[in-house]
Amino acid sequence: MEIQKPGDERSIYQKEIQQGVKIFQESFKGLQETKKFPEKKIEYEKAMDESLQAIQDAASALMNQKLIQMKEQLSKDYHVYLDDPTNQNAEKVDKDLDSLQESTK
Repeated sequence: MEIQKPGDERSIYQKEIQQGVKIFQESFKGLQETKKFPEKKIEYEKAMDESLQAIQDAASALMNQKLIQMKEQLSKDYHVYLDDPTNQNAEKVDKDLDSLQESTK
């Protein structure tokens, strides 16, 4: 059994958030590109929902209210995009992802 150093746990959660953001980004890009294939849309939405949950779990474990709020904003903007897939709404999601990614570096 490996003994963790005090800062290790925080680093692990930050990496989980970064991975969640990366998966969300890739899936969001795929969603935007596959408008003609509804079955792919469902797969991408599932991946994004799962990555949002992973981000939420890691942010909660870190007890970081700012990250939790950023995740909530991403979730909100993502659902607005699903209802109205405009470039402007896509840009909001991309901006949210960039902010989340920057905050965990």
